[in-house]
Amino acid sequence: MSDGNEAPNPRPAKDLKGLLRFCMEATRREDAQGSEIIEPMTEDRKKWLEEAFIQMSVSPVERMSICVSVIENAEIDTEEGTEQQIKALDELQDWAEDVDIAGDFIKINGLRIVPGLLASEVSDLRWNCLELLANLSQNNPTGQTAVLSLHLMPAILLMIDTDPNPTVRVKALYALSCLVRSNTEAQGRLKALDGLSVLVRALSSEEEKIRIKATFLISSMCGHDPSFKDALLEKGAVEQLVYLLKTEGHSMIHEHLMSALLAIVTNHKAAQERCLREDMDVRSFLCERLRLLSDKEEFQEEREHADKLLQVLNSPTETPSSSSENRSMSLMLA
Repeated sequence: MSDGNEAPNPRPAKDLKGLLRFCMEATRREDAQGSEIIEPMTEDRKKWLEEAFIQMSVSPVERMSICVSVIENAEIDTEEGTEQQIKALDELQDWAEDVDIAGDFIKINGLRIVPGLLASEVSDLRWNCLELLANLSQNNPTGQTAVLSLHLMPAILLMIDTDPNPTVRVKALYALSCLVRSNTEAQGRLKALDGLSVLVRALSSEEEKIRIKATFLISSMCGHDPSFKDALLEKGAVEQLVYLLKTEGHSMIHEHLMSALLAIVTNHKAAQERCLREDMDVRSFLCERLRLLSDKEEFQEEREHADKLLQVLNSPTETPSSSSENRSMSLMLA
């Protein structure tokens, strides 16, 4: 049991499955490879196993309180202090994956550590804290509400846009996605803070993970609330997506760009008309892209997105169906 000033290592198992994994990892190095000899359990191993069972019954609230204390009391600007804080954050991330335990973390005011960590000059602390926020918010309305109460969205958006560390930018977008998904209040704040402009800029990031997360979030929000299509159109998302698809060398990222464009254009007349403008000429591009991908199975998802887009633009009043590509291929050859 810790004295309250240091997070013990290894981390205690939370359930029987965790304990089994805990035991296997700890004994793997000790077991002779390929050995078939079964030896009696040593006193040291027996003692270790007993302690592991005791740790399994530890109170999550107690552990989280210890981790918060470690983060608050660690010596700042020292390698040892930073290492202690990262270990404590790592454990909190695991606890936060459980919705009920995440609620306990909120109840003990564990979120008080967040503003200081996000403002840290140590990038590892920033991105680990963002990972914690994501775990607290993901599929957890209570967690989303608690994180929103900290009014940190402007800081998170700024990190996505400008943080010098690529991992921090990726984790910031991940945290934002978990925070706003299926949450009307968070989505309203995102609009009010011009967060959609941040997402549009993220589409051309040099980091592939950022681009994929941005396209996924755009598609998700369009599906949840069609009004986002109006806002994204106003922010130039259609032009940006088409520009990237046309000018970049073809790669796997185009599947995600095509998916986001399809999400905006589907059942949105203004976005369809934008794509049909002579200077955009998206139909001709899609025809050429379908020809390029016709015999490339590795790009099947992108081909399906392009096919559905072409259906929409050739029959703007229709929703794209899951029919084969033959229909669009015949339209583009007509």
